[in-house]
Amino acid sequence: MLKVVLDSNQLVSSLLSTQGLQRQLIDAWRRRAFLLLLVPGQIEEVREALSRPKIKGKIRIAPRDRDAFLQLLRLDTILLPHSTAPGVCRDPDDDYLLGCAAAGEADYLVTGDEDLLTVGRYQDVAILSARDFSAILSR
Repeated sequence: MLKVVLDSNQLVSSLLSTQGLQRQLIDAWRRRAFLLLLVPGQIEEVREALSRPKIKGKIRIAPRDRDAFLQLLRLDTILLPHSTAPGVCRDPDDDYLLGCAAAGEADYLVTGDEDLLTVGRYQDVAILSARDFSAILSR
């Protein structure tokens, strides 16, 4: 089974639209099309993002539904060990995602972050946009 890291923005974006590409990825994960791997602190990062006024204005989600989504992430994902890949990404704040994905033997890191997308591949981890990963799932 494929092992995939979705960056936090992909997870937050999945709640913006019931028909959006990121929502389709979450639906595929829930159908067991892949295992979802998370990096340390990612659930908290998603929780904080969903609490920001700017995001709350865009996402019409009841607090109980938000909490259910976060609980699903806690219970049905694989938490990776903390690791880093110093100096790989032009944004050093993103190196931890690469290190964790590689340490967890992820097949893919799905992101919209251009700093990560330009890396393309780190060790055995392919770095793809949501659209490109969705195309892989459709095969």
